[in-house]
Amino acid sequence: MERFNNTLKYSLYGAALSFVVLILLLVSGNSPWSSASWMGCWIPGVTAYFVLKLNAEENPEAAISFYQAFKQSMNVIFFQALFFSIISILFTSIFDTGALEMYRAEMVQNAEQLALLMGEEMYDQVINELENISYFTLAFWDFVYKLFGGAIVSLILAGIFKKNKPIFENE
Repeated sequence: MERFNNTLKYSLYGAALSFVVLILLLVSGNSPWSSASWMGCWIPGVTAYFVLKLNAEENPEAAISFYQAFKQSMNVIFFQALFFSIISILFTSIFDTGALEMYRAEMVQNAEQLALLMGEEMYDQVINELENISYFTLAFWDFVYKLFGGAIVSLILAGIFKKNKPIFENE
């Protein structure tokens, strides 16, 4: 139960830190879901690292398999992404932050630059999709991207933190 407690606690810490990055991006005039969103990509990996490190320090003699380390790291990243998505949807829905408009403006500018390559029909389709986008859609895709990136980070962390069982037991 203690491991799960650490998982939730550090997931909340990571979500809070991600929320601070969201606020900093908004204050700087950037949408948290635009091209500047990479600024917070380090947070899930760091929080998962601290949970695995804390559990390794609490049980230094315990063997942990690659799968256990991967599962624990993914749990941290999943809950952190979930908490952050909920917080970001609530915050941007309650307060008029202008994040959605900033996101749309940046995406329209990118689409205009690629209009010659895409063609007029594809450009019109992109503009229609951008008009229908919502905070929930942006938060959902942010959640999915965090899980994909988190899976890669979790594989790396599981390789670092796995401990094999000793071959010969001391009697």
